Amino acid sequence: MLSTPPPIPEPRPAVWGPIITILWGVLVAFAFLIAQSLAAGIYLAIRLGPGRLGDLQPALQSLKSDGTFFAVCTFATLFVCTPLVLGIIKLKNGSRLADYLGLRRPSLRQLAKWTALTIGTCVIMDLVLWLAQQPIVPPFMREAYPSADPRWLLWLALAVAAPVFEEIFFRGFLFAGLAASRLRWSGAILITAALWAAIHVQYDWYGISIIFVLGLLLGTARALTRSTVLTIWLHCMINIIATAETAFVLREA
Repeated sequence: MLSTPPPIPEPRPAVWGPIITILWGVLVAFAFLIAQSLAAGIYLAIRLGPGRLGDLQPALQSLKSDGTFFAVCTFATLFVCTPLVLGIIKLKNGSRLADYLGLRRPSLRQLAKWTALTIGTCVIMDLVLWLAQQPIVPPFMREAYPSADPRWLLWLALAVAAPVFEEIFFRGFLFAGLAASRLRWSGAILITAALWAAIHVQYDWYGISIIFVLGLLLGTARALTRSTVLTIWLHCMINIIATAETAFVLREA
């Protein structure tokens, strides 16, 4: 009687090494700054119009809490940096985008489990803020949300544009390169969570700490399910919950 052959191990996808991954990441970060700077210049030129250079300084200050500008910059990053990341991956011999980035559909069980864990984590984070006597809605969102015009553009930026780029870059590209090194999955989870939290400079230390915790959750989901499709969904849900809280609090104020 023939015995059942052992399962064939899944081949490891071809990825850039950790040092090259970091160097490519620096390039993407530079493109991120360029994209946002260009978006700021175009936005200000349209907003101020010709012959109003004297209003430039106060206009620049107002951008810090301008919801429309934030949405425009988020889309600029998506459309500039996401193709750049995909191009970098294609430069690696033998790479396949789906394998490199973990573009695989999660099972219904995985989807339900991680959705419940994410909602529970969001509830716990809100409770921590409440116990620490900190506002659940951060000051940045209190100012940015009412200033967004049209409001739906900000919703779309937060619910779609930001999660797609950030997950492809952090939990997709950076995660794959770091996890293939001696850092393994645990190191990749920690580093990508820290880097992801660090880019959210618009928030205070409470907000950045919460983003770091959520980054650990998303990284763990990525490691255990090998799916950035799942983490994109979870990231979308986190941002939708946060934006809905903002809309509710400001409506009640």
